[in-house]
Amino acid sequence: MRGEQKKQIVQQIDVALLRAIESARDANKLFELAEHYGKFHWLNTTERWACPEVENHIFRLIEPRLPALRASQNRTMVSHVISEGYDVGGHTPLCINLMKEHKKRGTGVQFVITRGVTKKVLMEVQNTQIPILAHKSTGVAKLLFLTEVFLKSKSVVLYINPDDIIACLAAKIAEREGVQCHFVNHADLHFSYGPSQCSTVLEITWASWLTTQKYRSPKGQSFLGIPSGDFSPTEIKDAASANNLPPYFISVGGPHKYQLDQTDVFLKFVEFLCGKMQQKLLLVGPSNQQAFSKLSTTAKSNLELCGIVDRDKTLILMAGAKAYLDSFPEGGGTSVTNAMKLGMPIFGAKSKVGMFGDEYASDSLEDLYCAIENFLLNGPDPEKIRTRATFIDEQLSLSACLDRLANTIDGNHEAIPYSFDTDKIDLTYYQRAWLEQDRLYIPPIIRNRPPIN
Repeated sequence: MRGEQKKQIVQQIDVALLRAIESARDANKLFELAEHYGKFHWLNTTERWACPEVENHIFRLIEPRLPALRASQNRTMVSHVISEGYDVGGHTPLCINLMKEHKKRGTGVQFVITRGVTKKVLMEVQNTQIPILAHKSTGVAKLLFLTEVFLKSKSVVLYINPDDIIACLAAKIAEREGVQCHFVNHADLHFSYGPSQCSTVLEITWASWLTTQKYRSPKGQSFLGIPSGDFSPTEIKDAASANNLPPYFISVGGPHKYQLDQTDVFLKFVEFLCGKMQQKLLLVGPSNQQAFSKLSTTAKSNLELCGIVDRDKTLILMAGAKAYLDSFPEGGGTSVTNAMKLGMPIFGAKSKVGMFGDEYASDSLEDLYCAIENFLLNGPDPEKIRTRATFIDEQLSLSACLDRLANTIDGNHEAIPYSFDTDKIDLTYYQRAWLEQDRLYIPPIIRNRPPIN
């Protein structure tokens, strides 16, 4: 199912879920339906970017049932709030690293979990002695817990999942009572609850800034950026040299970023790189051999699927590579800024989103092939690599990103510290691309029954 037919099914499910939300009166049922609605638009990359109407509708229904809620006096703690924390991906370290850096500067911080984190994430935060606040509750009980935490905070920084309606409503109440909340727009090209309820939307790219302006009705915007990891490139490179591995390219990303079950665009590139050019490629993240079964024997012999790898070991593997290949069709993120910090040549073929250094992204596979061939023949551009690494140190280091976060909390609005030709950014590229794929996530309450007639 693709194209117009898929769009019609999306509209039907959207209407069905909205009608269910409109007719529901039980608060816990409202939260459940709203989470289904948010997850439906988030995972499907639909044309709906936000829905403050749902947020405000649910709030109007539940507000009369809530006790009197008021902000505390003499608030000093900054709450860093996450829905779920994982051992892979860039979202969790974005939160954890900024929070730890915040603490190093003497700011009182606390880690608030709305759903759950892995044991490894929990232990990492426990080792910093940062207070951890979590509550095994659902529905109204969770809303009251989060609201009480937010109302005791100096300010709130939200790194929440796009479908986290309860954290969104807790932020709405906190804002009403004078506690400023700041929404980190990490799912920048997708639907999300929360941006319009917060004092500031903290943006990570030019595309996230522009889409918020156009689709999310923000009260204010400030640039955060995607910080590089807090590591020494020299130490990482020394560890990499000890591995003494033969030359290889490397790419890092969750399996969903390569969309191997939906398109053969990345497979074509692997065949070119590992087959035709006979270059070794390490893929960190994907582990499904079957997805690469159609490659030639030569390509298969030069491809190594590493699966999930510890973040520190991933950096060492990156530092030992001859070049970094950004994941595509969906790319960008922390691994790109880390690759720039490490001084690595970078290649890719994704839609440009106005991330710093996005000129590395080729407009087509053919252009990418040419860029790789030129690199193998002539080597990297040292000046470009130095310029990128310097910019990362000055503007996208953990310290620089925290400076912007702290300034935003203090009431300032940070501009994007680099220019970009915004005419090259296609804000709806991923939405259109999704319409031409067969993938469609259907919420469990809709599945196996017709949405509406």
